Amino acid sequence: MLNSIYETRTRLDEGYHISLTIPKEEYTVIYGNDINEQHATEIINDYLQHRDDDGEAHDIKIYDHEVSNMIEIEAKLNYIGNEHTDYNKSHGELFSKNTNE
Repeated sequence: MLNSIYETRTRLDEGYHISLTIPKEEYTVIYGNDINEQHATEIINDYLQHRDDDGEAHDIKIYDHEVSNMIEIEAKLNYIGNEHTDYNKSHGELFSKNTNE
């Protein structure tokens, strides 16, 4: 199921907002029709671990989008007290590092 997740993130003043979208068919293979925040917490923590992401998820919510047959999990991620890389460099800075140093 982790390979079927579509992720979007938005930078907030403190941390990030993350949204994971999962095909309902994939979700129900593991959890059946029991759509709840306990399963959402398990999924998002497993997903973050799978991606080697050290964010701490909180305010986790889960939505069943019946029309599109998708499950959406939303949360806020905090990186307080750990070594998270903040990607706020411009594209030019990312590719102009002098390799002769």
